[in-house]
Amino acid sequence: MIAAPAGYTPIAKLPFRVDVQPIAQALEAHPELWNQQTARTESPQSPHHGLDDIWCRFADPATMRDDGSHDSVWYPPADVLPVRAVCLDIMRWVDGTQLGGVLITRIPAGKQCRPHVDPGWHARHYEKIAVSIAAAPRQSFRFVGHELVTGPGDVFWFDNAYTHWVTNDSQSDRVTLIVCVRTERI
Repeated sequence: MIAAPAGYTPIAKLPFRVDVQPIAQALEAHPELWNQQTARTESPQSPHHGLDDIWCRFADPATMRDDGSHDSVWYPPADVLPVRAVCLDIMRWVDGTQLGGVLITRIPAGKQCRPHVDPGWHARHYEKIAVSIAAAPRQSFRFVGHELVTGPGDVFWFDNAYTHWVTNDSQSDRVTLIVCVRTERI
């Protein structure tokens, strides 16, 4: 495990809130959007195995470079789910200069995202801002020595360069919108 240095907090709730009801309703109306992209969840060795994803924005294959760097583009689920306005709000709140990937994750009741560090260019290039769409007590985002429990609409930042995991010991799904932003403010 890679723990954050002493005195450094790799996760923090931000002073913003999002009305997540429109996204939650759209997700309920469009279950077919889940798992169209399975690169993170398919392999049993992946810490995300058994979880569900909707990729709203990520790499444009035409711009992929040898070092993994790329430009991000909107994927078709962003035409159905009302995520663009939330992303613009987040960009404004944190003085974002570049928008990267936009992902919605679902951790079913009783499951977890196993401990891991996110590798690669995209993970290091962008800050990670998350919005809790569906959250409950007994669900938490964890780092060595740090834990954050959120509610629907809460916004938080996390540093995925350190070992982190998410537990869902509740009876309900945990759904999170992750927005990757380039910013100097955080």
